[in-house]
Amino acid sequence: MKTNIQEKIEKQVFIKSYPEFLLVEKAVKVIHQNKNTHLQISILGKIIKHNKVDEKKHSEAKEILEAKCKSLFKFPIDFGMLTNPKIGNIFIAGFLVGTFLQEVEKETIGSLSTGPYGILRGLGIDKDCTTYYIRALQKGSYILIVRGYANEINQFIDILNDLAK
Repeated sequence: MKTNIQEKIEKQVFIKSYPEFLLVEKAVKVIHQNKNTHLQISILGKIIKHNKVDEKKHSEAKEILEAKCKSLFKFPIDFGMLTNPKIGNIFIAGFLVGTFLQEVEKETIGSLSTGPYGILRGLGIDKDCTTYYIRALQKGSYILIVRGYANEINQFIDILNDLAK
């Protein structure tokens, strides 16, 4: 009797921080240019709240940010916002929204102090890399997270890395 061994193909994660949202927009457009990929994309960013007097402006800024994120994708995507005690007010768009907004004992995972760290570690990102990107998020950078098969991700790595330079 001959046994066939199937090789398990696992998905990988590419993560990159960008200092400006415009660079995130360019990165997502680069990925979408290749219509044969089935990559999952999420964008994570900090929303800076200036003061209570500007609550209306803050609300308008959130709406604009949500519209910008949703306009990057041809299919509807999820979008959410939450407050994390270590990072502040953050938004999440894309495939990770459900994970960040999943409730555990009446708290969303993303709003727990170590929630974003745990989510990124759960994606297979090593601890040093995760710490680096959480700090970048705290400082106001935007984080692009791309999940897919290695052959699909490898098509874009050089281009996505060059955008950050």
